Amino acid sequence: MKILVLGLLMPIVAFSQTEQPKMRKNEIKVALLSLASGTSKVTYERLVYDYQSIEVTFGVIGWGFDKLKNSNPKGTAWRLAYKFILANERNFNNQMCGFYIKPELCYSTYHYNHLTEGRLKVDRMALMGVIGYDWVRRWFVFDVYGGLGLASGNSNFSNYHHGFIGWSCDSPTAFTAGFRVGVAF
Repeated sequence: MKILVLGLLMPIVAFSQTEQPKMRKNEIKVALLSLASGTSKVTYERLVYDYQSIEVTFGVIGWGFDKLKNSNPKGTAWRLAYKFILANERNFNNQMCGFYIKPELCYSTYHYNHLTEGRLKVDRMALMGVIGYDWVRRWFVFDVYGGLGLASGNSNFSNYHHGFIGWSCDSPTAFTAGFRVGVAF
């Protein structure tokens, strides 16, 4: 009888001691397209609750290849978002994988040269609703997103604010889109 009981319990004990894959609760991502506009942006994301995370992005305006010819911009760009993962693949290794929505607050402050006005300063803020998809395979992350919202602050002579785009120079409408690549750990 003891041998029968041990035979039935042995698979349960062996299964409980197998090591599960490590839950990945952090991501670091880089926005590659921002490099072409003269800004270097890095995003840190941390899972805070099941299928909810916080994102913080910091960007240095002036580090990159200013293909938009924004006349030597220098400054910083910030983003803060609270992400809700909606349709998750239920990937045990990463609960941040899947479709998401997030409210996002963006702030850019920078100086740039204008041909007739000289050196100008811009402070611009936007609050946007963003949707996207975060694809995670083991440690590799690919995040694609797009969003729309409202902006305020002083304007520049273009509609690009190194973190979001306005409908026109003075428009209260803000738009964002792009992709990021990174690592999960």
